[in-house]
Amino acid sequence: MRLDLTIINGTLVDEHGSRVVDLGVSGGRVAQVAMAGSLPSDPTTEVIDAKGLWVLPGFVDPHVHCRAPDHPEREDFASGTAAAAAAGITTILEMPIADVGVSRPAILEARRALAERDAYVDFGLYGACGSLDPETIHGLARAGACAFKIFTLNVPPARRASFEGITITREDDLYRALSIVAETGLVCAVHAENDALLQIGRERAQRLQLTGADAFLSAHPQAAEAMAVAWVAILAEATGARVHLVHMTSAWALDFVRLAKRRGVALSAETCPHYLLFDEETARTYGRWAKIAPPMRSAADRDALWAALDDGTLDILASDHAPFLPHEKELEDILAIPSGLPNLEAFTPLMLSAAHDGRLAMSKMVGLMSARPARLYGLYPRKGTLQPGSDADLVLYDPHLSSVIDTTTWHSRSRGSAKIFHGLPYRGRITRTIVRGRTVYQDGQLLGSRGWGQMVRPEPVRP
Repeated sequence: MRLDLTIINGTLVDEHGSRVVDLGVSGGRVAQVAMAGSLPSDPTTEVIDAKGLWVLPGFVDPHVHCRAPDHPEREDFASGTAAAAAAGITTILEMPIADVGVSRPAILEARRALAERDAYVDFGLYGACGSLDPETIHGLARAGACAFKIFTLNVPPARRASFEGITITREDDLYRALSIVAETGLVCAVHAENDALLQIGRERAQRLQLTGADAFLSAHPQAAEAMAVAWVAILAEATGARVHLVHMTSAWALDFVRLAKRRGVALSAETCPHYLLFDEETARTYGRWAKIAPPMRSAADRDALWAALDDGTLDILASDHAPFLPHEKELEDILAIPSGLPNLEAFTPLMLSAAHDGRLAMSKMVGLMSARPARLYGLYPRKGTLQPGSDADLVLYDPHLSSVIDTTTWHSRSRGSAKIFHGLPYRGRITRTIVRGRTVYQDGQLLGSRGWGQMVRPEPVRP
């Protein structure tokens, strides 16, 4: 077999550990993984000598908001996937919040065309299942939805069109939605906060005349997350649906995840870098610039999240890249400020650096951002691993370098809102990102072509 590309003398680091290998690529797929020095040389083959570098599977980020066509000035598929490429993320899964929520197959098809025109890396598209209509939901699955998404809370009136079919606040409606999603075999991701308790929290903040971060922390109490996680877990068990809890924040909510897993429920969960690196004191220091939902919790909750990653209670890591422009974060009333942070270009560098610092074994950290999300969403072994037959999505990483986050160099259009990350030191550096055998990013430069990214479709798990 003729090889298009060989990567020689690199240290392959994945969920199984590390070993020095040569890796051969043909037709955009991994063709061979061999002992260092054993691949044949061919003058027509591109050769990358990765001596001293780590070769990592391309990262899979299952929680990304690109905003187009809703608010392309915040981010579009070009800028969002360029940011992903700079972070070694070779596949993103894009949430269904759009100018109209992705609640119908035609909307998903239009979004696919937009992403295929602009994306530098591969992508999947979520659908919305709040229509409660079996034909519509199955139609989204047939159109290639990678998963479904639900918010268990209401959104402000100005954003309701963008969330069409995505918000479900009644337990009976969520039961109906999960029952239909279970028939598709796809995952249903859930933003779990109890809407009634959020309303009580907002009323309390107003009654006590709280301001700044204290007002927002009051408006999103831990009880709201814990209660929603508990009843989502119950409904997952009752329906047999594969349910994934996004951006977990608290030890309290984790207890219900552990209980559900002990009962054999098909429940998985993630957390995000901001919950692992920061806490409520960061929220108070940065105020509007640290407003995310759910909010950052206590230092004890942060430590509980790290422990849950280590013991398997939390299954994967995700960015929850949620870009907003700086002027949108500068409103006086913190409760009126949109929630979310742009962080694709901080996500993987800071998590790998945390592994260097001993927070988790490096092999486990790499797995949490590659093989595990790929398995969860039915993309493995095409994505998330480097074995013969897999897509040649990989990252070259220099573990010896040290760097500082400089948000002014980011590709994200909302980089000016990422103030909590700016100036943070980290160990190691991503030097090259390869998607299906083609270099899309190298040494700080975007080299790929818009439209190189392809849509990925999962392999559903039938009940």
